[in-house]
Amino acid sequence: MSRHLVTGAAGVIGFGLARLLLESGDEVVAVDCGLKGGLEDLERLGAEHPGRLTVLHTDLARSTAGLEGRFEGVFHFAAIVGVRYVTDHPYETLSVNLRSQLNVLDWAIEHGCGAFLFASSSENYACGVDAGRVPVPTPEDVSLSIDDIALPRWSYAASKTAGESALFGAAALGGFTPVVCRFHNVYGPRMGPTHVIPEMLRRCREGVRPFPVYGSDQTRSFLFVEDAARALRLVLDAGLDGRGGIYNIGSSRETVIGDLARAIFRVTGHDAPFEERPAPPGSVRRRVPDVSKLEALGFEPRTDLEQGLAQCWAALA
Repeated sequence: MSRHLVTGAAGVIGFGLARLLLESGDEVVAVDCGLKGGLEDLERLGAEHPGRLTVLHTDLARSTAGLEGRFEGVFHFAAIVGVRYVTDHPYETLSVNLRSQLNVLDWAIEHGCGAFLFASSSENYACGVDAGRVPVPTPEDVSLSIDDIALPRWSYAASKTAGESALFGAAALGGFTPVVCRFHNVYGPRMGPTHVIPEMLRRCREGVRPFPVYGSDQTRSFLFVEDAARALRLVLDAGLDGRGGIYNIGSSRETVIGDLARAIFRVTGHDAPFEERPAPPGSVRRRVPDVSKLEALGFEPRTDLEQGLAQCWAALA
């Protein structure tokens, strides 16, 4: 039995990972301040695995109080996310994301761990796609860049880029393996409402007509949360074996946003004419990762898009 730390454990990815680790027989310390809810789900998860889940209600941007002992894997996922919230609160995004990352890294330097996995983002290179500097599908070794540093949206990417740099610097001091996980549109039933899939599902439930679709010709890749958790377990094992570095966590299937809306209509039974609207400022035209490095660890998604959408829709009932 190994012992792991999962921060942001009430979020969609953190919760899915914590559940997978517990189901595999490991012990988990789950940290979340409860800003977006989900603490009750963690308590129920603890009841299902008595004695192996410890839940700490801690704001890591302020303190690491309550963290004790050494962990094999540290998964730092606590962060402010969501384009709409980030755009409205750029300074808070930078402050919370950077302070929490540095605080947990300081703790890991002092107490040690086997591997430190940092939740980063495809936003870190996104503007390079439209500028023609970044290939699609996008591998892990591309240059990172920010288009307009004054645009509030990019505060999130700035925090994640700085977090990646801080991780590699801290690993040299703490003697642990650094692992950057660049997520690409992970979704699941517990996802907050400020992302494209839950927003579209909500409009279907409300019977919205006409149906607004923002950036219908843009593309993204979507990975179901249970597949993401399995990918993280493989990346953890690689990190504990000394094979750290940067890993794209996502799907190789590129989906046009207009086609996503049609798939959601098929799943929900909703039907309405599209009202095409421009994508939010800073939204890139294409985004799909090269996941060959992840696949080399043995990863293969098990849940296709419509199956995952059906699970999300059922959770809203």
